[in-house]
Amino acid sequence: MKKNIKQSNIDHAPETLPVIPTMDIVVFPRMIVPLLVLDERIIKGIQNSIDNDSKKVFLIASRKQSSDHKGAIGTKDLYEIGTIGSIMRLIKIPEGGIKILVQGLEKGYVSDIAADQELLNATVHRIVSEDTFDTPEINALIKNIKAVSETMSLAGQSLSPDFHLIISKMHDPEKIAEFILSHLTLNVESAQKLLECASFEEFIEGLYLLMSQEVEVSQAQERIKNSTRDSMNKSQKEFYLREQLKAIKKELGEEETQEIDKIRAKLDSLPLPEEARIEISRQMNRLEKTSPDSMEAAVLRNYLDLALSLPWGTQTTDNLDLGHAQRVLDEDHYGLKEIKDRILDFISIKKLKKDGYAPILCFAGPPGTGKTSLGKSIARALGREYYRVSLGGVKDEAEIRGHRRTYVGAMPGRFIQGMRKAGSSNPVIIIDELDKIGSDFRGDPSAAMLEILDPQQNKTFYDNYLGIPFDFSQVLFIATANNLENLSEPLRDRMEIIYLSGYTSEEKKEIAKKHLVHRAISESGLNADTLALSDDALLDMINSYTREAGVRELDRLLKKLCSKTARMLVEKNCTEVITKENMEQYLGPRKFVDDEYDHRALVGITNGLAWTSVGGEILKIEAIIMPGKGRLLLTGQLGDVMKESAQAALSYACAHSQEFNIDPKMFTEYDIHIHVPAGAIPKDGPSAGITMLTSILSALTQRPINAEYAMTGELNLRGDVMRIGGIKEKILAAKRNHITHIILPYKNKSDIAGLEEITKDIQLIWVNHANEVLGHVLMPQELKKVVI
Repeated sequence: MKKNIKQSNIDHAPETLPVIPTMDIVVFPRMIVPLLVLDERIIKGIQNSIDNDSKKVFLIASRKQSSDHKGAIGTKDLYEIGTIGSIMRLIKIPEGGIKILVQGLEKGYVSDIAADQELLNATVHRIVSEDTFDTPEINALIKNIKAVSETMSLAGQSLSPDFHLIISKMHDPEKIAEFILSHLTLNVESAQKLLECASFEEFIEGLYLLMSQEVEVSQAQERIKNSTRDSMNKSQKEFYLREQLKAIKKELGEEETQEIDKIRAKLDSLPLPEEARIEISRQMNRLEKTSPDSMEAAVLRNYLDLALSLPWGTQTTDNLDLGHAQRVLDEDHYGLKEIKDRILDFISIKKLKKDGYAPILCFAGPPGTGKTSLGKSIARALGREYYRVSLGGVKDEAEIRGHRRTYVGAMPGRFIQGMRKAGSSNPVIIIDELDKIGSDFRGDPSAAMLEILDPQQNKTFYDNYLGIPFDFSQVLFIATANNLENLSEPLRDRMEIIYLSGYTSEEKKEIAKKHLVHRAISESGLNADTLALSDDALLDMINSYTREAGVRELDRLLKKLCSKTARMLVEKNCTEVITKENMEQYLGPRKFVDDEYDHRALVGITNGLAWTSVGGEILKIEAIIMPGKGRLLLTGQLGDVMKESAQAALSYACAHSQEFNIDPKMFTEYDIHIHVPAGAIPKDGPSAGITMLTSILSALTQRPINAEYAMTGELNLRGDVMRIGGIKEKILAAKRNHITHIILPYKNKSDIAGLEEITKDIQLIWVNHANEVLGHVLMPQELKKVVI
């Protein structure tokens, strides 16, 4: 039972009445409303009521609106309080259903609703009203209602033309309430709250609140309307004044050249493609018809400014002197013969054919090897403009293709911006850190790069902001990357990849003498005579303080050395020659000593060679045997491929145990543990196959391994040594650690072409089978304690 209906007001002599659910309307006592009934159960209940001469029905509102109903109304959706009504008229409709005219009689409370297949009846208790209408509170509310109606009338928001006039002449509170209800448009929830009011005073107070809300809404609408009218009047006034100002300037002869005329003059002077000319002209016509102070005009001005400032048909003249190019490249970079030859080839083609294709190069290699700075040198050698685009961490495709102009703050892509800054259509564009590009829900920038790095497509590159094709075919694109595995196969296929391996100690020394030392001295405020650094000291710095493929750490050490020298010069007004002996006074203890890599012949420990993204490394493979059940234990954070290499090596050793005089029980009663130090670093790849086999056989036979050898090569189950990659980096790693013999797969012999300089002090041993490896490195048992 509703809490605001008094128990004493409910008639406890119920009667059973047919239910008529109403949607979007609440029927009050003494209200006459027409209703359309389509439900057969409700129609049958109405017919029974007419047949019984009672003509009574129970009108009850639904909590759902008519738009929510997709079928019959559920009894749970009906309110508990409604109105007992009397049927005044009934009309049958030819299409089905009936129309009835109903008058509300009195409020009622439902205690039970019986719904079956044929009828929808309710047990209804009459709610008896005991209200008195002539109380001071009710009279006060009636006066307030009349005042509100007057306010509505003065504001022109009357519910009907004669609403205030009629209500001012009425004195009966019930009649006034009925009159207001017939004119107010209430939602079901508000009307139901009024119906459920426990007293007439509460009812009339609710009406007053609803009328007050109507007044507030009307006043708010009027304020908005006035504000809009004022804004429109202000815009019209500004337009009128601007037109007057133009006319005054014209009469005085002070009329300035119109902005549109300037843009048209610039458009006529540019050698644009026809498609671009049509689109830019269309945008100019739009600007001409747009108010100069509107947001759209600002967007159009920015677009036209960009489109007309691009280098349409503007090119720099290439310097095709091969001697000049060779000098520039040699001045800026030491070594890098393959890259320099490729640039000279490109210049030669340009000399023979002016419109020859521009190669799309990708320099791949460890950090600090000069990939990015090479681009600037190439631009200087060719006499072209230079622009660098860094794609490290870029995840939004719009960074490449630009934003559509419909977005607030839209901008062109980085490449169109680069062409604008370069000022020519044939610059050298460095695409830096291409392998660090990312992707997320905003798109995949690497997929957008496929168009700009394809010579067949970049002639008509489409930027979303520019909206017209732009020709990138004359641009010399040079991408840089550390790890090509992060690039998609289609992207790699579009570029000519040139690998930059790490530098040897001798190369680093030459780079330091020709470039790094002079730069460090200059940046420290010293002069060439102030810092004295011998070649031996420089080599000691390279070998004892750095372990890198490039020269960045060496550059930092030289700057540190110069800063220490500058301090000594300031404090003591003197400097000293930096030698190998006093190096630690400036740079601290040596980080890498010659004997860090053990050169003793030990059982189960083999020198492997590994490739990393920062160059080559020596990788120790350790193996021991211990009593167990024939298990193979692998530690050192090895990847799946490396684990499979270890299993293949063990299977080969087991299958050929007789050749090595190994008791078969060693494979069933002992466990073999293989460990690769530096366990915090993940390791993977197939090239440690022969290294693992050597360690396993050494541990099983207790024969020491010659530590002057390092090796690399993939192993199959037949014992064949397979081809591997990263030959140059691995040879450099062995050379840095004073390894004198390197065992390599015979199938890689062609890879050392051009590496004669770095292999002159190392003996390379080419092998086809695992037995050849073992013959070189496994030493007799009686020599296992000999230190080499």
